[in-house]
Amino acid sequence: MIILNDIAKEYTQGKTKVIVLNKLCLHVNYNENVGIIGPSGSGKSTLLNLIGLLEQPSSGNLRICNVDFNELKDEEKVIFRKENIGFIFQNNQLLEDFNVEENVALPLLINGNSFRKSISKANDYLHLLGISDRNKFKPGLLSGGEQQRVAIARALIKSPKILLADEPTGSLDHENTKIVFNSIRKLSKEHKIITVFATHNLNLVKLLDKCFLMEGGKLIDYNKNK
Repeated sequence: MIILNDIAKEYTQGKTKVIVLNKLCLHVNYNENVGIIGPSGSGKSTLLNLIGLLEQPSSGNLRICNVDFNELKDEEKVIFRKENIGFIFQNNQLLEDFNVEENVALPLLINGNSFRKSISKANDYLHLLGISDRNKFKPGLLSGGEQQRVAIARALIKSPKILLADEPTGSLDHENTKIVFNSIRKLSKEHKIITVFATHNLNLVKLLDKCFLMEGGKLIDYNKNK
Protein backbone atom coordinates (compact mmCIF):
# COMPACT_ATOMS: atom_id res chain seq x y z
CA MET A 1 0.00 0.00 0.00
CA ILE A 2 1.16 3.55 -0.78
CA ILE A 3 -0.06 6.42 1.41
CA LEU A 4 0.98 10.01 0.79
CA ASN A 5 -0.47 12.68 3.06
CA ASP A 6 0.02 16.43 2.57
CA ILE A 7 3.15 15.97 0.47
CA ALA A 8 4.89 19.18 -0.59
CA LYS A 9 7.92 19.53 -2.83
CA GLU A 10 9.60 22.87 -3.42
CA TYR A 11 12.71 23.96 -5.28
CA THR A 12 14.59 27.23 -5.13
CA GLN A 13 15.90 28.77 -8.33
CA GLY A 14 17.90 31.84 -7.45
CA LYS A 15 15.53 33.90 -5.33
CA THR A 16 12.42 32.21 -6.69
CA LYS A 17 10.64 29.38 -4.89
CA VAL A 18 9.03 26.85 -7.23
CA ILE A 19 6.21 24.77 -5.74
CA VAL A 20 5.90 21.47 -7.62
CA LEU A 21 3.68 19.49 -5.22
CA ASN A 22 1.31 21.20 -2.81
CA LYS A 23 -0.25 19.20 0.05
CA LEU A 24 -0.71 16.26 -2.31
CA CYS A 25 -2.51 13.14 -1.07
CA LEU A 26 -2.60 9.70 -2.65
CA HIS A 27 -3.72 6.27 -1.42
CA VAL A 28 -2.99 3.19 -3.54
CA ASN A 29 -4.07 -0.27 -2.45
CA TYR A 30 -2.21 -3.52 -3.07
CA ASN A 31 -2.44 -4.89 -6.63
CA GLU A 32 -3.85 -1.66 -8.10
CA ASN A 33 -2.82 -0.07 -11.39
CA VAL A 34 -2.94 3.71 -11.04
CA GLY A 35 -2.44 6.37 -13.69
CA ILE A 36 -1.12 9.90 -13.21
CA ILE A 37 -1.87 12.19 -16.15
CA GLY A 38 -1.03 15.80 -16.80
CA PRO A 39 1.08 18.02 -19.06
CA SER A 40 4.88 18.11 -19.03
CA GLY A 41 6.16 20.01 -16.03
CA SER A 42 3.08 19.33 -13.90
CA GLY A 43 5.01 17.22 -11.38
CA LYS A 44 4.32 13.63 -12.51
CA SER A 45 7.97 12.60 -12.58
CA THR A 46 8.65 14.33 -9.28
CA LEU A 47 5.83 12.36 -7.69
CA LEU A 48 7.21 9.07 -9.02
CA ASN A 49 10.68 10.00 -7.77
CA LEU A 50 9.27 10.61 -4.29
CA ILE A 51 7.44 7.27 -4.26
CA GLY A 52 10.62 5.63 -5.58
CA LEU A 53 12.65 7.22 -2.77
CA LEU A 54 14.88 9.01 -5.26
CA GLU A 55 13.87 12.40 -3.84
CA GLN A 56 12.84 13.67 -0.43
CA PRO A 57 9.60 15.63 0.09
CA SER A 58 9.88 19.12 1.53
CA SER A 59 7.15 18.18 3.99
CA GLY A 60 4.38 15.63 4.49
CA ASN A 61 4.18 11.94 5.29
CA LEU A 62 5.05 8.99 3.03
CA ARG A 63 4.25 5.37 3.90
CA ILE A 64 4.91 2.40 1.63
CA CYS A 65 4.00 -1.16 2.62
CA ASN A 66 3.45 -0.02 6.22
CA VAL A 67 6.90 1.59 6.44
CA ASP A 68 7.05 5.26 7.51
CA PHE A 69 9.82 6.84 5.46
CA ASN A 70 9.98 9.92 7.63
CA GLU A 71 11.58 7.62 10.19
CA LEU A 72 14.19 5.95 7.96
CA LYS A 73 17.80 6.91 7.36
CA ASP A 74 19.05 7.42 3.80
CA GLU A 75 20.88 4.09 3.71
CA GLU A 76 17.72 2.28 4.87
CA LYS A 77 15.78 3.92 2.02
CA VAL A 78 18.38 2.72 -0.49
CA ILE A 79 18.03 -0.86 0.76
CA PHE A 80 14.23 -0.70 0.63
CA ARG A 81 14.31 0.73 -2.90
CA LYS A 82 16.68 -1.97 -4.16
CA GLU A 83 14.56 -4.75 -2.70
CA ASN A 84 11.03 -3.49 -3.32
CA ILE A 85 10.76 -0.93 -6.13
CA GLY A 86 11.14 -1.39 -9.89
CA PHE A 87 11.42 1.41 -12.45
CA ILE A 88 10.56 1.69 -16.14
CA PHE A 89 11.48 4.93 -17.92
CA GLN A 90 10.67 6.41 -21.33
CA ASN A 91 14.38 6.20 -22.06
CA ASN A 92 14.81 2.52 -21.24
CA GLN A 93 18.42 2.98 -20.04
CA LEU A 94 19.58 -0.39 -21.33
CA LEU A 95 23.35 -0.90 -21.37
CA GLU A 96 24.78 -1.45 -24.85
CA ASP A 97 27.87 -3.24 -23.48
CA PHE A 98 25.64 -6.12 -22.35
CA ASN A 99 23.27 -8.34 -24.29
CA VAL A 100 19.54 -8.55 -23.56
CA GLU A 101 19.61 -11.37 -21.00
CA GLU A 102 22.51 -9.72 -19.16
CA ASN A 103 20.66 -6.40 -19.02
CA VAL A 104 17.64 -8.12 -17.50
CA ALA A 105 19.75 -10.12 -15.03
CA LEU A 106 21.71 -7.08 -13.86
CA PRO A 107 19.55 -6.20 -10.79
CA LEU A 108 19.99 -9.74 -9.45
CA LEU A 109 23.71 -9.75 -10.16
CA ILE A 110 24.14 -6.44 -8.35
CA ASN A 111 22.34 -7.95 -5.35
CA GLY A 112 24.85 -10.83 -5.23
CA ASN A 113 22.91 -13.60 -6.97
CA SER A 114 24.82 -16.16 -9.00
CA PHE A 115 25.30 -15.51 -12.71
CA ARG A 116 23.69 -18.79 -13.76
CA LYS A 117 20.54 -18.35 -11.68
CA SER A 118 20.23 -14.69 -12.66
CA ILE A 119 20.48 -15.47 -16.38
CA SER A 120 17.99 -18.32 -16.02
CA LYS A 121 15.43 -16.06 -14.34
CA ALA A 122 16.08 -13.33 -16.92
CA ASN A 123 15.20 -15.74 -19.69
CA ASP A 124 12.01 -16.75 -17.86
CA TYR A 125 10.84 -13.12 -17.99
CA LEU A 126 11.95 -12.66 -21.59
CA HIS A 127 9.82 -15.70 -22.45
CA LEU A 128 6.81 -14.19 -20.65
CA LEU A 129 7.22 -11.03 -22.70
CA GLY A 130 7.59 -12.87 -25.99
CA ILE A 131 11.18 -11.87 -26.77
CA SER A 132 13.20 -14.88 -25.62
CA ASP A 133 14.57 -15.21 -29.16
CA ARG A 134 16.32 -11.84 -28.68
CA ASN A 135 18.18 -12.85 -25.50
CA LYS A 136 21.67 -12.74 -27.08
CA PHE A 137 21.10 -9.50 -29.01
CA LYS A 138 22.61 -6.18 -28.01
CA PRO A 139 19.89 -3.59 -27.21
CA GLY A 140 20.75 -1.45 -30.23
CA LEU A 141 19.61 -4.25 -32.55
CA LEU A 142 16.09 -4.27 -31.09
CA SER A 143 13.06 -2.20 -32.04
CA GLY A 144 11.82 0.44 -29.60
CA GLY A 145 8.97 -1.81 -28.45
CA GLU A 146 11.33 -4.72 -27.90
CA GLN A 147 13.70 -2.54 -25.90
CA GLN A 148 10.86 -1.47 -23.62
CA ARG A 149 9.84 -5.09 -23.08
CA VAL A 150 13.42 -5.80 -22.02
CA ALA A 151 13.15 -2.86 -19.61
CA ILE A 152 9.93 -4.34 -18.20
CA ALA A 153 11.66 -7.69 -17.64
CA ARG A 154 14.55 -5.95 -15.89
CA ALA A 155 12.16 -4.03 -13.63
CA LEU A 156 10.18 -7.14 -12.67
CA ILE A 157 13.00 -9.65 -12.23
CA LYS A 158 13.58 -8.81 -8.57
CA SER A 159 9.85 -9.28 -7.82
CA PRO A 160 9.22 -5.72 -6.62
CA LYS A 161 6.22 -4.77 -4.51
CA ILE A 162 5.89 -1.51 -6.45
CA LEU A 163 6.46 -0.75 -10.13
CA LEU A 164 6.87 2.86 -11.25
CA ALA A 165 6.49 3.55 -14.98
CA ASP A 166 7.39 7.08 -16.14
CA GLU A 167 6.03 7.60 -19.69
CA PRO A 168 7.03 4.03 -20.65
CA THR A 169 5.29 4.29 -24.05
CA GLY A 170 6.04 7.95 -24.79
CA SER A 171 8.45 7.22 -27.65
CA LEU A 172 6.56 4.27 -29.17
CA ASP A 173 4.11 3.98 -32.06
CA HIS A 174 0.48 2.99 -31.49
CA GLU A 175 0.94 -0.76 -31.89
CA ASN A 176 4.00 -0.99 -29.65
CA THR A 177 2.31 1.28 -27.10
CA LYS A 178 -0.51 -1.28 -26.77
CA ILE A 179 1.91 -4.20 -26.48
CA VAL A 180 4.11 -2.55 -23.85
CA PHE A 181 1.25 -1.12 -21.81
CA ASN A 182 -0.70 -4.38 -21.79
CA SER A 183 2.44 -6.31 -20.85
CA ILE A 184 3.06 -4.10 -17.83
CA ARG A 185 -0.58 -4.22 -16.74
CA LYS A 186 -0.92 -8.00 -17.20
CA LEU A 187 2.29 -8.96 -15.40
CA SER A 188 1.75 -6.52 -12.55
CA LYS A 189 -1.70 -8.01 -11.94
CA GLU A 190 -0.42 -11.57 -12.13
CA HIS A 191 2.41 -10.84 -9.70
CA LYS A 192 0.25 -8.64 -7.42
CA ILE A 193 2.40 -5.55 -7.86
CA ILE A 194 1.26 -1.98 -7.20
CA THR A 195 1.86 -0.12 -10.47
CA VAL A 196 1.88 3.66 -10.92
CA PHE A 197 1.97 5.01 -14.48
CA ALA A 198 2.80 8.59 -15.40
CA THR A 199 1.52 9.19 -18.92
CA HIS A 200 0.20 11.72 -21.42
CA ASN A 201 -1.84 9.04 -23.15
CA LEU A 202 -5.50 9.46 -22.21
CA ASN A 203 -6.46 6.32 -24.15
CA LEU A 204 -4.53 4.19 -21.68
CA VAL A 205 -6.27 5.37 -18.52
CA LYS A 206 -9.50 3.53 -19.35
CA LEU A 207 -7.68 0.28 -18.62
CA LEU A 208 -6.47 1.30 -15.16
CA ASP A 209 -8.07 0.83 -11.74
CA LYS A 210 -7.71 4.52 -10.86
CA CYS A 211 -6.55 7.66 -12.60
CA PHE A 212 -5.63 11.08 -11.27
CA LEU A 213 -4.97 14.40 -12.97
CA MET A 214 -1.98 16.37 -11.72
CA GLU A 215 -3.07 20.00 -11.45
CA GLY A 216 -1.72 22.80 -9.27
CA GLY A 217 0.57 20.41 -7.46
CA LYS A 218 -2.36 18.22 -6.34
CA LEU A 219 -4.04 15.05 -7.60
CA ILE A 220 -7.64 15.26 -8.77
CA ASP A 221 -9.83 12.21 -9.47
CA TYR A 222 -10.12 11.87 -13.22
CA ASN A 223 -13.43 10.84 -14.73
CA LYS A 224 -12.57 7.96 -17.08
CA ASN A 225 -15.67 8.62 -19.12
CA LYS A 226 -14.86 12.29 -19.60
